[in-house]
Amino acid sequence: MDRRNGLLFASTYIFIYLAAPVIYVGVVSAALCDKLGASATVANLPASAYLFGAIAPFVLSWMLPARLDRAVVVVSNLVTAASMMIVCVTLLLPFSDTIRIAAVIVQGLVQGVSGNISAVYTYQCLGRGTTIIGRARAMKITFSLGPIAAVVGSLGAQFLLDGGVPSLRYPYDFGMLYAVGIPCSLAVAFLSAFYQLAPIAEQPEREAFLRYLVDSIRSYVRDRDLVLLWFGYLLWYLALNAMPNMSLYAREAVGRDPKELSGIMLALQFGFKALGGFVLGAIGVRWGVRAPVIWTVLLLAIGTLWAWFAPGYAYLLAFGFMGAGELGGAYFPNYQVALSTPATGARDLSLQSLVSPVSSVAPAIHGALTDHFGFRASFAFGILSALGALALVL
Repeated sequence: MDRRNGLLFASTYIFIYLAAPVIYVGVVSAALCDKLGASATVANLPASAYLFGAIAPFVLSWMLPARLDRAVVVVSNLVTAASMMIVCVTLLLPFSDTIRIAAVIVQGLVQGVSGNISAVYTYQCLGRGTTIIGRARAMKITFSLGPIAAVVGSLGAQFLLDGGVPSLRYPYDFGMLYAVGIPCSLAVAFLSAFYQLAPIAEQPEREAFLRYLVDSIRSYVRDRDLVLLWFGYLLWYLALNAMPNMSLYAREAVGRDPKELSGIMLALQFGFKALGGFVLGAIGVRWGVRAPVIWTVLLLAIGTLWAWFAPGYAYLLAFGFMGAGELGGAYFPNYQVALSTPATGARDLSLQSLVSPVSSVAPAIHGALTDHFGFRASFAFGILSALGALALVL
């Protein structure tokens, strides 16, 4: 099962990365809402709505038996495809801008639910269908090839939005991005149906939700390793969110507008992420599931230090280190799978995923520190966060 499930995991993530401009709600949705005449506040609503979906996997872990783990991944990606189709239709047909904006916001909320569910239950399927070594090999393949697919998808999106296809004028260019995302999500749903899962014992009966919530949190916090990992993941997120400030730092570091260097920044970020996927996967095979987690934290600390002290254009290399460190978003859940039993895996992963909305304050913290004390205060906060995360996962 290791080989089969590992290849399925890698294949699904390649399709997810290809559709990254619309799968990861934020940049494209905000740009689209802005073009449709929305205010900055409204333009950010799709990304905000997306965060509300983080609680959905926990609710499903209470509602559904383990025998439906695979079906949950399939259905959640079908829902994602359907939500993209709705936005696509409103853009390709003569709907009002108000309806189009509403469709984008609703799609952000729907995808927040379906995307978070898919992510949690995909790792649950991987945990039930592979050994620790098998997962390490799967991660190595997935996050070596996946970031390359993300580069292709991002460059393709930029090509379309820059008018690369004369016949696809606004809003059809945005509509085409969502149209591309539909078959990618359908492919993820199709491939996910073929996971082979080891059987696990079902719970005899479903508890009342409030009791399930209390018992789940109580069980989670009693496990020292799970608690340390949760807070380590939170601090990792706080460190990672120094990256937007690093791009703004271009004015001070090299005296150029950040948008003039954004292509180089992204190339370094995804290039090192692909290289990091291979190296961290090899580290996981050789030294176990915790070693890659430690290295992703170290890479964030190194990247932030590099941005702070490297002279001139050399500072851009920081985006490479941060891109490789960004793989903590895959290796922290992988470590969580190893610490949990198959029966509690979905529940524990759901609780871990709540780190994401909790950490949403991080960009505001980095921005406030920069406004009041300068970029170096933001970098110092990022480094301290990374060191705190390192202390918790060692």
